[in-house]
Amino acid sequence: MKKLLLMVLFIASITFLSHAQGQWEIGGHYSSWSSGFVVASPGDYAADAFDEYDGPISFDFDGHNFGFGLRFFPAGKQGSFSIGLSYERNYFNADLSGSYTETVQGGTVTKTGSGRMESTPHSFNLDFRWEIIPRSRVHPYIGIGFGAGPLDGDITFTTVTETNQGGSVTTRTVTEELTLKDAIKKIEEKQGKDLYPINFFPIFHLNLGLRGEIVDGVYLLGEVALYDGTIVRGGLAYRF
Repeated sequence: MKKLLLMVLFIASITFLSHAQGQWEIGGHYSSWSSGFVVASPGDYAADAFDEYDGPISFDFDGHNFGFGLRFFPAGKQGSFSIGLSYERNYFNADLSGSYTETVQGGTVTKTGSGRMESTPHSFNLDFRWEIIPRSRVHPYIGIGFGAGPLDGDITFTTVTETNQGGSVTTRTVTEELTLKDAIKKIEEKQGKDLYPINFFPIFHLNLGLRGEIVDGVYLLGEVALYDGTIVRGGLAYRF
């Protein structure tokens, strides 16, 4: 149902803009995260998602995305303001790791955890952009936008438990696999409150970029953006 509503919104927006005067631009882009994406800080309660591990967990984020979209300039080529609609395929990943030691009668128990989170939501985005000195062949721009996509993803986490008791050492390894939605549900049950009250992936981005016209109507773009984290993005666009 949510996918259908997003598609209807996308088509309705295109239909509305098609009746306005101005210029269109179509383009594609690729982005890479230079620092971890941040929707919430998971480190304080992530262990609640697992049965075998109950200690601190650190996250090492990485990821990328690619997409394409349409942009409309109401005032034409010399106009500063534009509105864009885009589709993006996102790849949000993170390596999980942590360890802790507990003292028990006659010895210690050390638990070491490691795992991987992978999420590949697609999203539809709406953004607003302002060109700075648009008459110049090469000029900067700023933009702001938002979007949403399904909350999809999987987590695999392996816990190695080493028990040293009475001079005897035993080791046990347990691997847990769960979806991102199930992980959130388990965390909320243990915390006794809703930590993530929405069931979709929200996206907010604020970007600063530079674009240049390499041939008539064809533009090369590069930007740095806050996109649920910090990303570096490059793209090509054609205005008609």
